[in-house]
Amino acid sequence: MPLDEEKRLGAAPTDGEAQRFVPGKGLEFKSKDGRFALAMSLRFGFLYSFKHDDAEPTAQHNFEIRRFRTVFSGNLFGAKTKYFLQLALAPREMDVRDGVVHASPVYDAYMQFEQLRDLTLRVGQYRVMYTRERNIADVNPLLIDRSLANGEFNVDRDIGLDIRSEDLGGIKKLRYYAGIFLGEGRDHNKFTDSGMMYVGRFDVLPAGLFDDYEASDLWRLQNLRVSFGFAYAFNDRAKQDKGVLGTAFADGGTASYHNATTDLMIKYRGWSLEAGYMWRQGKRQPGSAVDEDGAPIGVVAARNGHGWLAQTAFLIPKTRLEPGVRYSGYRGQGVTSMQSRDELGVGLNYYFFGHNLKLQADYFRSVAPDMAEMAGMGGHLLRLQIQAAL
Repeated sequence: MPLDEEKRLGAAPTDGEAQRFVPGKGLEFKSKDGRFALAMSLRFGFLYSFKHDDAEPTAQHNFEIRRFRTVFSGNLFGAKTKYFLQLALAPREMDVRDGVVHASPVYDAYMQFEQLRDLTLRVGQYRVMYTRERNIADVNPLLIDRSLANGEFNVDRDIGLDIRSEDLGGIKKLRYYAGIFLGEGRDHNKFTDSGMMYVGRFDVLPAGLFDDYEASDLWRLQNLRVSFGFAYAFNDRAKQDKGVLGTAFADGGTASYHNATTDLMIKYRGWSLEAGYMWRQGKRQPGSAVDEDGAPIGVVAARNGHGWLAQTAFLIPKTRLEPGVRYSGYRGQGVTSMQSRDELGVGLNYYFFGHNLKLQADYFRSVAPDMAEMAGMGGHLLRLQIQAAL
């Protein structure tokens, strides 16, 4: 089926239509008056990985259920009061280690109140609107996984609320997001200190709105489209070394981090380009933890540094085939516990039915540049994935 058929299939139901199936959105039910609606969908993917780390004498491989999601979404008591629930059930998503589950299946659970176009309210647990790459949906990344820099600098999911507008002023060129979050990441359910995370993001689309939070130009846009994004986040007294992500500080202390990022997305006639720059600077607040001998545990520096990504792809005319390439990396700055890393990769996508059914392959080479003590910390990674969304 041609790629543009997806747009037609995603059109709104006709008057009086109570239920339907839409690829990618699942089975939809709607009350006769439209005040209540429920859509149920599944997303899943199977991933084969082959890697050879420079420091290891032999290669390793793995075959896993990379994603298994079930999504419930819709509206209640009116079309402008919406909800979204996403459960993630794959072993990696639930952090299954040695047969023990370390994370709940609840990835997203929020309500959104859209009564005011320029002052929409969202509350719950969800992906924080900070970096563009992290907010491209899990079924839509250009290559099999997100970039090396994203893994270091994104602020991921958290519990809180924000105000936003997807079309500020109704001119179809501006968006904004401003939120406050607990700063502890997903699954947090305990009392904690009063430190919070504060986030703001602003997008400018000079040529008008388009699907700039999808990685590829599947619609082969006939007019050049550009989106610029700018964001800032302050995480007060974060308990993990990357903020809401990472490893807890061994001394029991915290770090207060300033984060900033800028990014862009360009699409034109099957070509897409995404680039981003990320920066983080923090200050440690030492803890009082001691080791087995009663001696104070040393204070490790904050993960101060910057990172970047650039990736591009081209959907070959009259085909469903899309080659792509990515370069990403990060560097520590000043007093820091961050070490330098780079990655360069190429990939090939085949879209049977857009992002709803696709086959992907990619290869990455990662290195730790200019650090003799890290000479063995690079590696090769080859992956093959098939992914579907119903």
